[in-house]
Amino acid sequence: MEKKKQNTFFTEDIYRTQLGLDINEDVVKKMYDDNVKADDKLPIEFFFVSDNVDNVLDLQSFIKLRFSDYEKLKVQSYNDLYELSGITQAIKMKLESINKWNQIMWDLGYDFDCKLDGWEVVH
Repeated sequence: MEKKKQNTFFTEDIYRTQLGLDINEDVVKKMYDDNVKADDKLPIEFFFVSDNVDNVLDLQSFIKLRFSDYEKLKVQSYNDLYELSGITQAIKMKLESINKWNQIMWDLGYDFDCKLDGWEVVH
């Protein structure tokens, strides 16, 4: 996707330095400790934030088109920001699958100046 404008919230520096896929390894280990198996498929609830409601609404529209099986896409105020939350289709709970999804969402958020602020497994 071609960038529309310069990011003012989710800056290039944050994009390049704060992805933190290494954190997912600990999260996955904790899930496995809670009897989730690598081959289990579970949905993920995700959260994007931005300081511009139009960017969040644009991201919401794009996700509805590109990921039509994602559910409960909701925009709301969040402290002094705006948040988009939603739930993915079921994803395999292997570290590689989660990291791949995480990278796609991180990149997509950057395209819309909306930072992926967190995710959690729904079960």
